[in-house]
Amino acid sequence: MLVWLNLLIKLVNLLSWTVQELHFRRFLNLHIKPTVIKPNNEELSQLLGREISKDLDELKTVLQEPLFDGIEWIIVSLGANGAFAKHGDTFYKVDIPRIQVVNPVGSGDSTVAGIASGLFHKETDQELLTKANVLGMLNAQEKMTGHVNMANYQGLYDQLVVKEV
Repeated sequence: MLVWLNLLIKLVNLLSWTVQELHFRRFLNLHIKPTVIKPNNEELSQLLGREISKDLDELKTVLQEPLFDGIEWIIVSLGANGAFAKHGDTFYKVDIPRIQVVNPVGSGDSTVAGIASGLFHKETDQELLTKANVLGMLNAQEKMTGHVNMANYQGLYDQLVVKEV
């Protein structure tokens, strides 16, 4: 499993682009929608052309805008504040523990690897969100970009709280 996750993380790192590079807004206006998007709060603000706070009520309202219709999963990274997610018509807040951040570069890609793994394994919403966030956090704790130490996985996994909001 460790080898598979590390390979998946490396693949995501190779294929990742920023919201701006993909002209994401035009992409989201197509009739064919992606299954998942994972912007961080700043990218969400850029995408919508206005400042979006980390307030849960505002995020809930924003993610129901027509631009996001047809996207099954929207997972907004909130940095040290965890994540906010919408799956179908259900919203979640992911609370994460404080960690010692060594190098955050690649954490979003590691999170996407966890999302892909969760989708592939047909995990519950809570399992997918927990796995994805743990992998992003594990990456941030390492000096080497795109590397996770799976020996620390369960300890972080047990500390995350995913709640429906």
